[in-house]
Amino acid sequence: MKIVGVYLAAGKSSRMGKNKLALPFKNTTVGNIALETALHSSLDNIYIMIKGDSHWISSEIIKNPKCSVIQCPSAHLGQSETIKCALRTVQAYGADAILVMLADQPFIPFHMIEEIIACKKKTPSLHFVAASFKNIISPPVLLSAAMFPKISNLSGDTGAKVLLRGDYLKKGKILPYNQLEYFQDIDTKEDYDKLLCGIK
Repeated sequence: MKIVGVYLAAGKSSRMGKNKLALPFKNTTVGNIALETALHSSLDNIYIMIKGDSHWISSEIIKNPKCSVIQCPSAHLGQSETIKCALRTVQAYGADAILVMLADQPFIPFHMIEEIIACKKKTPSLHFVAASFKNIISPPVLLSAAMFPKISNLSGDTGAKVLLRGDYLKKGKILPYNQLEYFQDIDTKEDYDKLLCGIK
């Protein structure tokens, strides 16, 4: 079973006012943190979806054969366009499922990624496996090839999470996590300052 990572890093960083993924943190950048975690996981490949500049990605990651940087020219049309751009790439690779991660969520732990992957491998018929906090689904979310046609019909700034509702929830599995910090993102200067101060 081929499970690949789709690392969404093509956002505009409008609330930050500059590219938040390029902001320094320790000896790396904000955008590299979760990416390095994903690299150590059992994902077969990782597709880093960007629009424009990729200088925030470390040279070690660029050289890693497990990673591919994919330009998504239509990313300004919304998150759904970035996901669909990724879908075209992973379908050519023959992926059985994708694990969608957000580049501005640096606190996603290794064990969460592995638990989601293991859940899918244990029950291949699952259409999705999603993490959640207080009953709210949040990335990372694993989506099987059975969902690819539905994903292709998304539009605007909506993620695949919009598909995971109603009766469709019976086709997948939701893994609850109690740590809010896992799901916190870096959207504003205040978020970044807290990261630097070790509050998050």
